[in-house]
Amino acid sequence: MTDYQFSPELDERLRDFIAHSGNFVADIGFVHALHAYAVVGIAEPFVLPIEDKKVIPVFTSAEPLANFQQRVTEPLTFVNQPFMTVVDQLLAQEFDAIAFNLQPAGQDSPNAIMLGRGDLVAFLNYYTDVLNKLMGSASQGKSQKERYYLMPAFVRTTADGETARLFATLSKPNGESFVPVFSNILSFAKWYNHADFGVPFQAHDGLVLVWQLNDLQHPSTGINELEDVLGVAVDPFDAVDYEKSVILWEALNDV
Repeated sequence: MTDYQFSPELDERLRDFIAHSGNFVADIGFVHALHAYAVVGIAEPFVLPIEDKKVIPVFTSAEPLANFQQRVTEPLTFVNQPFMTVVDQLLAQEFDAIAFNLQPAGQDSPNAIMLGRGDLVAFLNYYTDVLNKLMGSASQGKSQKERYYLMPAFVRTTADGETARLFATLSKPNGESFVPVFSNILSFAKWYNHADFGVPFQAHDGLVLVWQLNDLQHPSTGINELEDVLGVAVDPFDAVDYEKSVILWEALNDV
């Protein structure tokens, strides 16, 4: 009998993260799973030297763990651990990396990856902040105007050195255009993974902003290029009636 269990959801999110490097939805889904589900780690203080790095191994599926157990000679106790506890250990001991589902030399696996300390911390901090803004007290129970949204945009620097943003839009048959904004990851994923919208956005290095509605018309820095845009469409891919997702600029003050 073991003292741990594997989370299929975490393993699936890890595989998606590895297979779709740089994909916003895959990245944030992975970080959400890291907060929600425990990894299988080692109860005793343990670090594995790999080349010039000190690495903490963790596991999300049975086969890599079984292979690892066959390769180590010292007795170890495997338990479920919150991933952030492992990160705390990484930082406190100034180790170099966390290795998911470590493989023997020369072998690979779709759920095996090593994440270095600096990049991992920056990655976790960024997406945890996004999750907190979308799902935490900054948005939950707030009005449409007060809460945060995901907003797809393209960012450039003008000749004067100013930041300028051009936003993705959705157009009605009559040509009226609106900026799509998304209150949750599932709604955003429908747009982001759509062949006509999100896929070209990804191909052209679009940036996902986490803003309030007021930031569109009144950005704290730079300029937003909103010519011919009449307002926003809130979670438009979830709306039974697209018109009901639309908020005109002049109506935003009344939201």
